[in-house]
Amino acid sequence: MKLHLALGFLLAVLFNQNLLTVHVEAGDDFVRTRRVHFFLNGNPYFANGFNAYWLMYVASDPSQRPKVSTAFREAAAHGLTVARTWAFSDGGYRPLQYAPGSYNEQMFKGLDFVIAEARKYRIKLILSLANNYESFGGKKQYVNWARSQGQYLTSDDDFFRNPVVKGYYKNHVKTVLNRYNSFTGMHYKDDPTIMAWELMNEPRCTSDPSGRTIQAWIMEMASHVKSIDRNHLLEAGLEGFYGQSTPQKKRLNPSLDIGTDFIANNQIPGIDFATVHSYPDQWLSSSSEQYQLSFLNNWLDAHIRDARIILRKPILLAEFGKSWKDPGFNTYQRDQLFNIVYNKIYWSAKTGGPASGGLFWQLLARGMESFRDGYEIILSERSSTANVIAQQSHKLDQIRKIFTRRRNVQRWKRARAKRRGGWHGLWKRVYSLSDEWFVPPGDYGLGAVIGPSIPQTTLQALLDHACFATSSDRNMVSTIRAHNLRKLCTVPNIAFIGNKDILVSQTTSINSFRKQHVPNAINMLELNSLLKNLVKTGDLHEARQMFDVMPQRDEISWTIIISGYVRAMKSSEALLLFSKMWVSPGLSMDPFCLSIALKACALEFNLNYGELLHGYLVKSGFINSVFAGSALLDMYAKFGKIELGIKVFDEMPIKSVVSWTAIITGLVHGGYYKKGLVYLSEMRKSGVEYDSYTLAIVLKACACLGALNFGREIHTHTVKRGFNDTSYVANSLSTMYNKCGKLDYGLRLFDKMNTRDVVSWTSIITTYVQMREDVNAIEAFTRMQEAGVSPNEFTFAAVIAGCSGLVRISWGEQLHAHVLRIGLADTLSVANSLMTMYSKCGQISSAAMVFHGMSRRDTISWSTIIAVYSQGGYGEEAFEHLSWMRKEGPKPTQFAFASVLSVCGNMAILEQGRQLHAHVLSIGLEQEEMIQSALVNMYSKCGCIKDAEKVFNEAENYNIVTWTAMINGYADHGYIHETINLFKMLSKVGLKPDSVTFIGLLTACSHAGLADLGFHYFNLMSSEYQIRPSKEHYGCMIDLLCRAGRLTEAEEMIKSMPFHRDDVIWSTLLRACRVQGNVDCGERAAEKLLEMDPNCAGTHITLANIYSAKGKWREAADVRKMMRTKGVMKEPGWSWIKVKDRVSAFVAGERSYPEGEEIYGMLDLLASRVDISVQELGSLLDLED
Repeated sequence: MKLHLALGFLLAVLFNQNLLTVHVEAGDDFVRTRRVHFFLNGNPYFANGFNAYWLMYVASDPSQRPKVSTAFREAAAHGLTVARTWAFSDGGYRPLQYAPGSYNEQMFKGLDFVIAEARKYRIKLILSLANNYESFGGKKQYVNWARSQGQYLTSDDDFFRNPVVKGYYKNHVKTVLNRYNSFTGMHYKDDPTIMAWELMNEPRCTSDPSGRTIQAWIMEMASHVKSIDRNHLLEAGLEGFYGQSTPQKKRLNPSLDIGTDFIANNQIPGIDFATVHSYPDQWLSSSSEQYQLSFLNNWLDAHIRDARIILRKPILLAEFGKSWKDPGFNTYQRDQLFNIVYNKIYWSAKTGGPASGGLFWQLLARGMESFRDGYEIILSERSSTANVIAQQSHKLDQIRKIFTRRRNVQRWKRARAKRRGGWHGLWKRVYSLSDEWFVPPGDYGLGAVIGPSIPQTTLQALLDHACFATSSDRNMVSTIRAHNLRKLCTVPNIAFIGNKDILVSQTTSINSFRKQHVPNAINMLELNSLLKNLVKTGDLHEARQMFDVMPQRDEISWTIIISGYVRAMKSSEALLLFSKMWVSPGLSMDPFCLSIALKACALEFNLNYGELLHGYLVKSGFINSVFAGSALLDMYAKFGKIELGIKVFDEMPIKSVVSWTAIITGLVHGGYYKKGLVYLSEMRKSGVEYDSYTLAIVLKACACLGALNFGREIHTHTVKRGFNDTSYVANSLSTMYNKCGKLDYGLRLFDKMNTRDVVSWTSIITTYVQMREDVNAIEAFTRMQEAGVSPNEFTFAAVIAGCSGLVRISWGEQLHAHVLRIGLADTLSVANSLMTMYSKCGQISSAAMVFHGMSRRDTISWSTIIAVYSQGGYGEEAFEHLSWMRKEGPKPTQFAFASVLSVCGNMAILEQGRQLHAHVLSIGLEQEEMIQSALVNMYSKCGCIKDAEKVFNEAENYNIVTWTAMINGYADHGYIHETINLFKMLSKVGLKPDSVTFIGLLTACSHAGLADLGFHYFNLMSSEYQIRPSKEHYGCMIDLLCRAGRLTEAEEMIKSMPFHRDDVIWSTLLRACRVQGNVDCGERAAEKLLEMDPNCAGTHITLANIYSAKGKWREAADVRKMMRTKGVMKEPGWSWIKVKDRVSAFVAGERSYPEGEEIYGMLDLLASRVDISVQELGSLLDLED
């Protein structure tokens, strides 16, 4: 009977929301914080906003208030939600406070209007209460006021120490917070339009670098503000400089010591969220642009990480910007900086991190020239930066909507559980109680279940039985509710343990309650089963909530939740949980859990953690476990440490199919395809049966090697074993045939597939792209969407690569916009593909913007951007990024070094090329195929053909790339016999020439004037090697005919070539016409060129020179007159020379060089010896140009 009564009372309590739920979404429109997030009316809130310090100042003049309204209206139209502005103006011109405690009502009415207008446009305000600087008074004004009252003060920093000054400041705070708004009829402290108060703009106390002065001042003033106003949030106004509490982090500061401490200052009770300011262009003005951006990345990453792990508070990037007054400024640089900041915020918000918004400096409206400081943004000017800002607003709003929808789903689940009733409904109801607190994914802890209306018994149970994530969690709970615990002496009938799962009926004291040791009675099997089901169904959020409040957790519980995070690709959270498990008392590690942690290390790219686990495996003896050993070698393989992976594999006493598959996978993914096939053979000999996964990865090796016969043999095995119907095996087979040139086989397999998943479609699209059938790739992508299959990041990467091949920038931009909208733009494969696409379409700045906006970068990302700059002719940027990669990125690969060696060749900077050669020798890359060919190219282009020969002859393995590079080198130097002999040796060493090889061969024939031999090789391409001539081959043949004076044949070949005739082809013919003096053909060529580009100066000048050479002065004059009419100007030629590390550049016609007199004096001397004047020499050079 007592049991039934207890259960009846329990149900009554359960369905009484007021007793058991915590309501923070009261709908009062105040912004709140909950752990590391902002919330507004129970929903996540993100602050994408701006600084506008001038709002009150301008609004104090009623005639200027439309400018304030315009600024708010334009901000709202771009999705901005927060404005930070001054609520101070102390002394001086147009003051708010003209003496301590004496206020200018007109200025206050200006601030009233600002708040009312912000409310109208639904923009929240952060109001700063004082300034560190003299602008608008600042702390200096307060100190001067105290001095005028007889206070002996020696420094402006006495603002933080002197009691009289502090009294002035406190009075100002009280006056502002209690201000009655003449427009809204509300006191400031009751107005939810105000999001937060700021103690001071950028407080600094350089006279006390220890930080104690600022720390004491913030503690005192935070307490004062909260004693007046508990509705609003409070922040200190800090810039983010690290201090004495974390001396190891002070190296991140930009060489400034200002007496603040980001960690200690923000840990003060009453400070609700942290702030950070970012001005690398000011702080590091003497550094390069790339170094400044590198600093910005590190600066933001460190503060966001510390806000999540140490402070456990939201962080607002409260000031950032880029000044147009910086030397060499362009809008792209500003957009680049904004994108870096916004991507950090977006990525953090998307994953539940603490970065909750950013406020750029500063917003202006039109007609405010006097407020321009270089950083201003005027949204109505529709700059590219305005688009970047609006895009960020949209992205953050999408995240908010997703979280809100998830919260509504949780509410629906609770309502459904309530309707069902019974014990099942009771369990669900109890389990979902804390869902009243919406928690975005990626951030969990006890903060979500601690609130003002939690019963005392619940709180005590939490303290007794919950497993706290950190000691700060326990301290936080103890601090917040200490007064409740002191009053607690007995517990009522119902006590919740962990707030969710276990219910106990009792009437005893707390001590006897503890003695019952309830957790021992828990059925861990059932709890773990329920936890496993939640993880298995993909509801990781609910699974984590259940895990956090389980009164007892064993090794199985920890393993289930950690593996869930690994499967969800949330490796950082998985490692964080594993670390907590490691230090949890009463738990022991097992090989299976360690193998999951190693998988997380591989996903997180955390090699150091993985190596520590390796050491533990050896020490504990778990290294002999199949689970742990296989995971360890898989981790090393994914890090590219294939030698260590092989060593681990060789030392394993028992090798299962998992182990064999792991080592083969590592070898194949690392590019060791042949060795992967060797290990497959060893696997067969060892008697271990391979599975479908093994065969799928081996098929990939066959595809990359072009090993068609071996692939067919594997195909036979898949049919025998019944694996060919498995989707991933079928996909691998299709890819293998496609890459081996048997596209019809691949398409046939694709058509026979019962189910075509995203991998199948991606495989066929990728194949089309690799075979340069880009149109078919785009069509396949369209059919994929029509079939209802959603593309993934790899699909988009392949399609974007197809746009690169077609050089269709409009399609690429549309795809870029789409992946931005669905959140895939920051994935490595998509971002790398976007960089390549923009580069091939000539949009170097867009490619760079993608790179600098990436939240993380791999070796492909770095190598791609270096190649982008190299191929785009930006040699200096390529060198800078290689240096940056060596300092802060992954280890540079052969692709990165090859790109920079190409720069050395193109710019003929031999010394730097030699230094790079020495470096690749020191790190053992000299035998890599790309490095060898790049070195041969570099030395050839720098005129050192003998050095190129030496590199070529020292190559240990013959490959067509290096061989082709040597052929091209000989061709460029006019060594026709060496070129032909080297080509003839190809077949003797077992190499087959490719299309690039023939370009070098045809170039050599062209330079030597061997037209007939050139035609022989041109025909040989298709007849013997089945290579279809490309536009480049036709270009070589046209150049060959032009050099041989066979202009009629050249023109006929141009007309018959199966490609679009571009300006390069016609320019070649036009130059030949000038040399041969063929006016008629020259006129036709010029006509075609002017149709393509009517304002090309080179075409006009060459045609005029053709006329002049034939004595047709009237026609030549007509061409010059046409140039003047069109406004076509000949771009002056220039040249440069490097002497002793000093580069000197010279422009044609320019005489203002420092050594101009000496240069032209020497020219006079030379001219006198050849009986020609300097003026005549200049005229001749102009004519020849």
